[in-house]
Amino acid sequence: MGTFELIPSREGPVVREPSEQEGLGSAVLLHNARWFTKVRWIVVSVFLAMGLAGHLIPGMMRNLGVVPPTRWPFILAGVIALANVLFRALVRRLKEDAPRRAVEVNIWLQIVVDMLLVTILVHIVGSTTTFIPFTYLFHIVLACIFFQPRHSLAVTFLAAGLYFLLVVLELSGIWPVSGILADTPRAHLQDKTLFVVFAGSAVLVWFGVWYLVSTLSEAVRKRDQQLDAANERLIQADREKNRQVLRTTHGLKAPFSGIESNIQVLRFQYWDEIPESVRTIINRIEVRAQTLSERIKQILVLGDLKSQPTREDRSVPVDLQSVIHAVVEDLAEKTKDRRIALDVRISPATVLGNMEELIILFSNLVANAIFYSHEGGRVEVSARQDADDVHVSVSDHGIGIRDEALPHIFDEYFRTEEAARFNKLSTGLGLAIVKETVRNLGLRIKVASELGKGTTFEVRVPKRKEPVHGGG
Repeated sequence: MGTFELIPSREGPVVREPSEQEGLGSAVLLHNARWFTKVRWIVVSVFLAMGLAGHLIPGMMRNLGVVPPTRWPFILAGVIALANVLFRALVRRLKEDAPRRAVEVNIWLQIVVDMLLVTILVHIVGSTTTFIPFTYLFHIVLACIFFQPRHSLAVTFLAAGLYFLLVVLELSGIWPVSGILADTPRAHLQDKTLFVVFAGSAVLVWFGVWYLVSTLSEAVRKRDQQLDAANERLIQADREKNRQVLRTTHGLKAPFSGIESNIQVLRFQYWDEIPESVRTIINRIEVRAQTLSERIKQILVLGDLKSQPTREDRSVPVDLQSVIHAVVEDLAEKTKDRRIALDVRISPATVLGNMEELIILFSNLVANAIFYSHEGGRVEVSARQDADDVHVSVSDHGIGIRDEALPHIFDEYFRTEEAARFNKLSTGLGLAIVKETVRNLGLRIKVASELGKGTTFEVRVPKRKEPVHGGG
């Protein structure tokens, strides 16, 4: 037996505001600002591990040619931790709809503080004797992703300026040269040319990386904006097409109503005078008119459901028994025509929703079960409750659905081969209406089916919470 659960979303396309067209949106930037504060704890852990290693395995580190670190890893870890606590407090004050400028200021503050701490780390580890200066690249690359090219270029210049300032201070003797390598050649420490060559080549690499990453990021952003614009045009075109279809469909209601009314006149006033061959033709016209009239009705219902925003009144208490009673009464004639035994077992329950749309939902599910049951069959409508929801099930013992078709049954106009053969008058819109109703009400629906044995639809409807009264 195959199963499929539909969990519709009310989220529509995200249209970015003009201020967010370059770089990332404020919501994404805020997410990245929070991510920065999480990553920084990893850095704190690394420094603490280095400090412990310097105290626990100094001999092994000397054998590797590294001067065992003593206090500086713990000092840096403490400073970074304190700064991160401040950053987290500032980030928590920002909401998802915070102005983009406020989020950018927060990220810039984090970047500037990080750059200053990286400069201190570069001096301690060795500004021109190790590859630690390339730690600046971490922030340069992230700035290319987060910001517009001119802003990421400013981050690159900031990194280069701090690094060159460090090298100048070391060359002038104001800040004595340091390093963790035990066997650093003294000639290198005394050769100012090597200092300049190493620092200059490192900065050239940074600007090269900035150019490549910022160019690629900008291309991706522009492509993303083009896709967003194209997607919005398609959405608008689809809305206009739907409006035109609804106008045309609405205009067809009157002609088909007229056809059905005139057929009834023929039946009651002139039927005995009409030849049998003409009666056959009129019967065919009546069937086709009824089918098209039903399709028109479903198209209009579906269009109305699609145009509805999220229901503000979905928390209104609704009597589930009243909903099912209305559904059974509305489908009584169809049930009788197909000689279907309708077994309804619904215990009293108050759910949260919209009465009209719940009736539409369960009318389509029960009608679907009736139409795809074998004549003289049985359809069961039942409900069970848990702490939060009422699970309403509609089961039949009809033709069933193939496993591979289950994910598509809620698509508009979709019908399986078996369904098309069994019910030639089906519009293929019933379950699409179910999908839109479930979406509007924020519900979940699950279907389980086996070909040739029947289908069960289960809808989870939120239950009204009874107020808790305290004892007196």
